Amino acid sequence: KIRVEGTAPHGPIQLQDGRLLLIGNTVIDGKPAVVAEESGDDGESWSVVGRIQATPGHENAHLCEPHLVETASGRIVALFRTEYPDRIRRVLFQSHSDDGGKSWTPAQPTAIRGFPPHLMRLADDRLLVVYGRRTEPFGEFARVSRDEGNTWGEEMMLSPSHSSDLGYPASTQLADGSIYTVFYQIAR
Repeated sequence: KIRVEGTAPHGPIQLQDGRLLLIGNTVIDGKPAVVAEESGDDGESWSVVGRIQATPGHENAHLCEPHLVETASGRIVALFRTEYPDRIRRVLFQSHSDDGGKSWTPAQPTAIRGFPPHLMRLADDRLLVVYGRRTEPFGEFARVSRDEGNTWGEEMMLSPSHSSDLGYPASTQLADGSIYTVFYQIAR
Protein backbone atom coordinates (compact mmCIF):
# COMPACT_ATOMS: atom_id res chain seq x y z
CA LYS A 1 0.00 0.00 0.00
CA ILE A 2 1.42 3.38 -1.04
CA ARG A 3 0.66 6.28 1.27
CA VAL A 4 0.31 9.91 0.27
CA GLU A 5 -0.42 12.72 2.69
CA GLY A 6 -3.07 14.55 0.63
CA THR A 7 -6.14 13.48 -1.29
CA ALA A 8 -7.58 14.84 -4.54
CA PRO A 9 -10.28 13.52 -6.87
CA HIS A 10 -8.14 13.59 -10.04
CA GLY A 11 -4.83 12.36 -8.63
CA PRO A 12 -1.28 13.24 -9.67
CA ILE A 13 0.16 14.43 -12.98
CA GLN A 14 3.48 13.51 -14.59
CA LEU A 15 5.80 16.46 -15.09
CA GLN A 16 8.10 16.98 -18.06
CA ASP A 17 11.08 15.86 -15.92
CA GLY A 18 9.36 12.51 -15.19
CA ARG A 19 8.37 13.20 -11.57
CA LEU A 20 4.80 12.70 -10.40
CA LEU A 21 3.25 15.68 -8.62
CA LEU A 22 0.09 15.64 -6.52
CA ILE A 23 -1.59 18.44 -4.65
CA GLY A 24 -4.16 17.34 -2.13
CA ASN A 25 -6.04 18.02 1.04
CA THR A 26 -4.85 16.88 4.43
CA VAL A 27 -4.90 17.96 8.07
CA ILE A 28 -1.81 19.51 9.72
CA ASP A 29 -1.88 20.30 13.45
CA GLY A 30 -5.65 19.78 13.48
CA LYS A 31 -6.30 22.28 10.66
CA PRO A 32 -7.17 21.69 6.98
CA ALA A 33 -4.20 22.16 4.65
CA VAL A 34 -3.20 21.70 1.01
CA VAL A 35 0.16 20.07 0.31
CA ALA A 36 2.22 19.36 -2.80
CA GLU A 37 3.83 15.92 -2.93
CA GLU A 38 6.27 14.45 -5.40
CA SER A 39 7.42 11.00 -6.39
CA GLY A 40 10.56 10.30 -8.38
CA ASP A 41 10.03 6.53 -8.45
CA ASP A 42 6.73 6.15 -10.33
CA GLY A 43 4.64 6.49 -7.18
CA GLU A 44 6.44 3.95 -5.03
CA SER A 45 7.24 6.65 -2.46
CA TRP A 46 6.07 10.22 -1.91
CA SER A 47 7.38 13.25 -0.05
CA VAL A 48 5.75 16.57 0.79
CA VAL A 49 7.64 19.33 -1.00
CA GLY A 50 5.35 22.34 -0.64
CA ARG A 51 2.24 23.83 0.88
CA ILE A 52 -0.45 26.06 -0.63
CA GLN A 53 -2.46 28.63 1.29
CA ALA A 54 -5.20 31.06 0.36
CA THR A 55 -4.53 34.75 -0.14
CA PRO A 56 -4.77 36.66 3.15
CA GLY A 57 -8.38 37.56 3.83
CA HIS A 58 -9.63 34.33 2.23
CA GLU A 59 -8.46 31.84 4.85
CA ASN A 60 -12.05 30.62 5.36
CA ALA A 61 -12.42 29.72 1.66
CA HIS A 62 -11.38 26.13 2.52
CA LEU A 63 -9.41 25.16 -0.57
CA CYS A 64 -10.26 21.61 -1.61
CA GLU A 65 -10.47 19.15 -4.53
CA PRO A 66 -7.49 20.64 -6.36
CA HIS A 67 -6.09 19.81 -9.76
CA LEU A 68 -2.97 20.96 -11.55
CA VAL A 69 -1.31 21.15 -14.95
CA GLU A 70 2.22 21.87 -16.15
CA THR A 71 2.48 24.53 -18.84
CA ALA A 72 4.87 24.55 -21.81
CA SER A 73 7.26 26.84 -19.89
CA GLY A 74 7.28 24.51 -16.86
CA ARG A 75 5.02 26.65 -14.66
CA ILE A 76 2.59 24.54 -12.66
CA VAL A 77 -0.92 25.97 -12.42
CA ALA A 78 -3.37 24.74 -9.78
CA LEU A 79 -7.09 25.40 -9.38
CA PHE A 80 -9.15 24.66 -6.26
CA ARG A 81 -12.76 24.21 -5.30
CA THR A 82 -13.81 26.38 -2.36
CA GLU A 83 -16.38 25.71 0.34
CA TYR A 84 -17.79 29.06 1.40
CA PRO A 85 -21.20 28.54 3.10
CA ASP A 86 -22.82 30.77 0.44
CA ARG A 87 -22.68 28.83 -2.87
CA ILE A 88 -22.59 32.02 -4.94
CA ARG A 89 -19.12 32.78 -3.45
CA ARG A 90 -17.75 29.39 -4.48
CA VAL A 91 -15.46 30.43 -7.29
CA LEU A 92 -12.32 28.53 -8.24
CA PHE A 93 -9.12 29.77 -6.61
CA GLN A 94 -5.80 29.65 -8.47
CA SER A 95 -2.13 29.34 -7.52
CA HIS A 96 1.07 28.59 -9.42
CA SER A 97 4.58 27.31 -8.85
CA ASP A 98 7.66 28.19 -10.88
CA ASP A 99 10.02 25.81 -9.06
CA GLY A 100 8.53 22.38 -9.69
CA GLY A 101 5.95 22.48 -6.89
CA LYS A 102 8.11 23.51 -3.94
CA SER A 103 6.81 27.06 -3.50
CA TRP A 104 3.41 28.40 -4.51
CA THR A 105 1.79 31.78 -4.86
CA PRO A 106 -1.08 32.34 -2.42
CA ALA A 107 -4.27 30.94 -3.98
CA GLN A 108 -6.58 33.74 -5.02
CA PRO A 109 -10.12 33.87 -6.38
CA THR A 110 -10.82 33.73 -10.10
CA ALA A 111 -14.01 34.68 -11.93
CA ILE A 112 -14.77 31.01 -12.60
CA ARG A 113 -17.97 29.92 -10.82
CA GLY A 114 -18.06 26.15 -10.48
CA PHE A 115 -16.23 23.13 -9.11
CA PRO A 116 -14.28 20.96 -8.96
CA PRO A 117 -11.74 21.76 -11.68
CA HIS A 118 -9.99 19.42 -14.08
CA LEU A 119 -7.05 20.93 -15.96
CA MET A 120 -5.16 19.77 -19.02
CA ARG A 121 -2.64 21.14 -21.50
CA LEU A 122 -3.84 20.83 -25.06
CA ALA A 123 -1.61 19.79 -27.98
CA ASP A 124 -1.23 23.48 -28.98
CA ASP A 125 -0.13 24.36 -25.39
CA ARG A 126 -3.36 26.15 -24.44
CA LEU A 127 -4.80 25.18 -21.05
CA LEU A 128 -8.31 23.78 -20.67
CA VAL A 129 -10.31 23.75 -17.45
CA VAL A 130 -13.62 21.90 -17.17
CA TYR A 131 -15.92 22.19 -14.15
CA GLY A 132 -19.49 21.71 -13.00
CA ARG A 133 -21.74 24.53 -11.88
CA ARG A 134 -24.17 23.86 -9.06
CA THR A 135 -25.74 27.31 -9.21
CA GLU A 136 -27.98 28.41 -12.07
CA PRO A 137 -27.48 27.91 -14.91
CA PHE A 138 -26.62 24.34 -13.90
CA GLY A 139 -24.31 22.32 -16.12
CA GLU A 140 -20.81 21.40 -17.19
CA PHE A 141 -18.61 24.24 -18.45
CA ALA A 142 -15.15 24.87 -19.89
CA ARG A 143 -12.72 27.74 -20.38
CA VAL A 144 -9.43 28.00 -22.26
CA SER A 145 -6.30 29.96 -21.40
CA ARG A 146 -3.90 31.05 -24.14
CA ASP A 147 -1.39 32.54 -21.65
CA GLU A 148 -0.58 29.70 -19.22
CA GLY A 149 -3.45 30.52 -16.87
CA ASN A 150 -2.83 34.24 -16.48
CA THR A 151 -6.27 34.84 -18.01
CA TRP A 152 -9.17 32.53 -18.89
CA GLY A 153 -11.35 32.94 -21.98
CA GLU A 154 -15.10 33.02 -22.30
CA GLU A 155 -17.12 30.35 -20.57
CA MET A 156 -18.46 27.57 -22.81
CA MET A 157 -21.39 25.40 -21.74
CA LEU A 158 -20.70 21.75 -22.50
CA SER A 159 -23.93 20.28 -21.16
CA PRO A 160 -26.87 21.98 -19.46
CA SER A 161 -28.58 20.29 -16.52
CA HIS A 162 -31.93 20.61 -14.75
CA SER A 163 -30.32 19.71 -11.40
CA SER A 164 -27.44 20.91 -9.24
CA ASP A 165 -26.46 17.27 -8.62
CA LEU A 166 -23.64 17.11 -11.17
CA GLY A 167 -19.97 17.57 -11.75
CA TYR A 168 -16.54 15.97 -11.50
CA PRO A 169 -15.67 16.34 -15.18
CA ALA A 170 -12.40 15.08 -16.66
CA SER A 171 -11.15 15.61 -20.20
CA THR A 172 -8.64 14.14 -22.61
CA GLN A 173 -7.62 15.19 -26.09
CA LEU A 174 -8.05 12.56 -28.80
CA ALA A 175 -5.69 11.95 -31.73
CA ASP A 176 -7.93 13.96 -34.07
CA GLY A 177 -7.65 17.01 -31.77
CA SER A 178 -11.17 16.76 -30.36
CA ILE A 179 -11.76 16.86 -26.61
CA TYR A 180 -13.57 14.01 -24.85
CA THR A 181 -15.07 14.96 -21.47
CA VAL A 182 -16.79 12.66 -18.97
CA PHE A 183 -18.88 13.84 -16.01
CA TYR A 184 -21.97 12.91 -14.06
CA GLN A 185 -25.42 14.49 -14.06
CA ILE A 186 -28.77 13.35 -12.70
CA ALA A 187 -31.13 12.36 -15.53
CA ARG A 188 -34.69 13.65 -15.63
